[in-house]
Amino acid sequence: MNLAIKKLRKNLRISQTEFAKAVGVSLRTVGSWERGESLPNAEQIWSCALALNCSPNDVLGWEEEKPTQDIFEHELVECYRACTPSRQDRILDTARDAAGMSKETSKHYSSEPQRQAAGF
Repeated sequence: MNLAIKKLRKNLRISQTEFAKAVGVSLRTVGSWERGESLPNAEQIWSCALALNCSPNDVLGWEEEKPTQDIFEHELVECYRACTPSRQDRILDTARDAAGMSKETSKHYSSEPQRQAAGF
């Protein structure tokens, strides 16, 4: 099994020591997982996912079938994952606002031909 703990931890700029404390294991255990010498149990995988702000599948290095992301989507996701929870909330609020504005704009333009046909 190819755990993604080291990659996820480094993306968040968390030291092994900080990560070990967050998960409730020793520094030696984290090193062992990252070197592939041992594997975390189910409870530890869950704790890792919480500490790394990701899913257990991400911790295990399991790739889900996802639509391919372009380079900008990938960068946005990586930046989001590297942020603190409060900044993630702000990013999400901004994205929701932008999506809402996009929907309103598309409604306006899609109803334009109907308005013209009705003589408005």
